[in-house]
Amino acid sequence: MQKAKRSWFKLPAKVRKPIVLVVGLIFVIAAGLTGWLPGPGGIPLFLVGIAILATEFEWAERLRDWFLERLHAFTGFYKQHRVVGTLLIIAMAALFASVSYYLYQYTQR
Repeated sequence: MQKAKRSWFKLPAKVRKPIVLVVGLIFVIAAGLTGWLPGPGGIPLFLVGIAILATEFEWAERLRDWFLERLHAFTGFYKQHRVVGTLLIIAMAALFASVSYYLYQYTQR
């Protein structure tokens, strides 16, 4: 793995960046296309796409770091306040389900 990583970073940035951009954007676009699926939808694909883009682009690295900070803050809050955290998660899921149902009904007209 280390050998592959060293070989990858030996490539000039003019070659690496377009490849990373295309692969990362494929994941981000796939996230948008699969976002309507039940379950996590496109969230994991979006996160993978941002992680790929963060290997070469500073803006994606900042976005990744911002998201991880929020995630760590929420997990810290959740560990201290499990009942309130669980209620927040349920409320967010109910809100998401309600909005999804409304949008589904709205598009069926």
